[in-house]
This record gives sequence, structure tokens and C-alpha cells, in this order.
Amino acid sequence: MEREAGRVFKGWKEGKIFFAPTYKYAFNSDTYYVEGLKISKNKRRTPAWCDRILWHGRGIQQLSYVRKEFKFSDHRPVCATFLVEVEVMFKGQKKKVSTFNIQIDDFVPTRSSYY
Repeated sequence: MEREAGRVFKGWKEGKIFFAPTYKYAFNSDTYYVEGLKISKNKRRTPAWCDRILWHGRGIQQLSYVRKEFKFSDHRPVCATFLVEVEVMFKGQKKKVSTFNIQIDDFVPTRSSYY
């Protein structure tokens, strides 16, 4: 709602959601925690779409947006497939496009972080 109203994530997009809510499940089950079931003294949980994929930029087309049925958490993971246009630059045409340099390795978790 806030994003659609332009108050947050301005310019970001999300595909249409055609899958069931991804949160809050009983662990290792297909059962939602439903309204009225107390999780703590003050909190109640209603099934919701907490897990989302947003994108920003030109030349990006979403081909799929689905949830997976893995049961290792109180969430169901979502995944998306995109078709992305890229501009090919040849060695002689290379331009500096940003002063902010990030190595992809900074974002890829090491194997030991999974355990």
C-alpha cells in the first residue's frame, strides 16, 4: 500500500502476486497460525505476504513470481525469473559509470555461513 502510494521504494516494481500468503506457518507444516491464536502475550499473527521480490531499473521483465513449498521455516520462500536487457561495451568504448565499486564476492555468502 505504501509503495503503491509512492511513499516508499519509489521507482521499485513488484510483479502481481498469484500465490497464497507466505507467512506465518507452524514449523514444518502446511498450517497457518491463524488470527486468535496467541503467539505471545500481545501478538497475534494473520497470514501475510511478507516475502517479496522488488526490482528497479530499465530493461527488466519479470517472467515468473512464485512461492516454493519448502517447510524449514515459518515462511515460504518466493522466487522470480527475469529477462534483463544488458548493454555490451567493447574495450575501446568502456566508460566509467560509477565511482562506487562493489565486488560480487561481497554479496555471495561463504559456504560456512549456511551452517
